[in-house]
Amino acid sequence: MKRLEQVYNTIDSFLTNVISSSVSIVKILLQSDFSHKKNLPKGGKECIILGNGPSLADSLAEYASILRQYQLIAVNSFALTKEYELLKPDYYVMHDPGLWISENELSSKIYKAITEKTNWPLTLLFPVQAKKSNAIRDLESEKVKIIFYNYTIFKGFKNLKHYFFKKNLAMPQSQNVLVACLFLALNMGTQTIYILGSDHTWHENISVNDQNILCVKDVHYYDEGVEINLRPFKKGLHLDETFKVSEIFEAWTKVFKGYETINEYAETLNAKVYNASKISFIDAFERRRLS
Repeated sequence: MKRLEQVYNTIDSFLTNVISSSVSIVKILLQSDFSHKKNLPKGGKECIILGNGPSLADSLAEYASILRQYQLIAVNSFALTKEYELLKPDYYVMHDPGLWISENELSSKIYKAITEKTNWPLTLLFPVQAKKSNAIRDLESEKVKIIFYNYTIFKGFKNLKHYFFKKNLAMPQSQNVLVACLFLALNMGTQTIYILGSDHTWHENISVNDQNILCVKDVHYYDEGVEINLRPFKKGLHLDETFKVSEIFEAWTKVFKGYETINEYAETLNAKVYNASKISFIDAFERRRLS
């Protein structure tokens, strides 16, 4: 009986991979921009990705004297902080569609901060889907360069998946911007990647109110002195619909699965990702302090 079950699982897995791979290839042909296959810049030997989790404040203080020894990658709202001008990140990744699909107060503030503060060479990275945004095009200047990458999710056979990853035609599902950052850093040739501020403690800050609406306290490292209140947990900056409890935990599962895929991919490139966050629920990467 056990033998039959193993045979069934093997056949089921094979057929699932055949279907998933076929669908993914069709998506690449329809969605990926082949002109961006070789679009990524050459990265340094080592880099640090700065997440915006609450623990980043402690990490920035602890590692203040050595941070600029590494190439730095910032994400999302980092331009709104005082550290943006102090650390002068080399790369900046914005992956959330809400930052370019519709005009909103947050994206306007971020773009304004980048335009007014950036007086050093900075490479902004956006998914190909953002190419039509005039607001993003307006960010380009003598100091700011914009590069687009193919965010086409590939699911299926591992070897085939890694082949398209290396060609910059597909990516792991990046439910969180950090997954996208890690993938881009790997494909830029970076051999050692550290992540800071990747707390991922969102589950500790959610509750359901009396109207059965899922609410969240969206806490970041730069919130010191600011009162953070519970608010409806919306599905995106550009969306009014809120998550159901089942949906948010499913989304978070995709986030952590993404890290497992990244770790697997890094091994094929002889690269290494280390989690140097002071607090973190990510278990896919080896924990190591910066030195």
